[in-house]
Amino acid sequence: MLTAVRCVHLNDVSIRQAAKEYNINYRTLARYCQKITPEQLNDSSRTIPDIPVAYIKNRQVFTQFEKAEVVEYILQVSDIYFGLSPKEVRMLAYQIAVANSKEMPKSWEQNKVAGADWFSAFIKRHTVLSIRSPQATSLSRAGSFNRTNVDKFFNNLDTVMQRHKLQAHEI
Repeated sequence: MLTAVRCVHLNDVSIRQAAKEYNINYRTLARYCQKITPEQLNDSSRTIPDIPVAYIKNRQVFTQFEKAEVVEYILQVSDIYFGLSPKEVRMLAYQIAVANSKEMPKSWEQNKVAGADWFSAFIKRHTVLSIRSPQATSLSRAGSFNRTNVDKFFNNLDTVMQRHKLQAHEI
């Protein structure tokens, strides 16, 4: 990177030409060219000057540890058959940010929900999650879960266990 910046500053080569020659994105090279001073170029003791990239850290709402806890919670909830919809995950993120007094985008505070872009990036980074809108249980399936059918199931289970002399650990 530093040699490309030197090429631009010292040899009067265009940024696009130097970016193409050194196989670097031209916007990245342009940013470096703006931030690196001639004094830094002449200083041979440093290989790459320190260029602040504060925009990355300032935009992060949660730490890696907090994100891992959110992922763990979502997985726990889905294991007990209470999956969260994308909207509910976004609301959860907002509630966690508020509870921990996190600095967050103004749109989160206005809408009381994390942004859709935050959610899509979160899902891309955590591929173990599969968050979809939950399907409604059919009326016939919900209606068949009643005392009579449950009693019938356990009576049949008891009959099979006695017939085959099964122990609890063998099921």
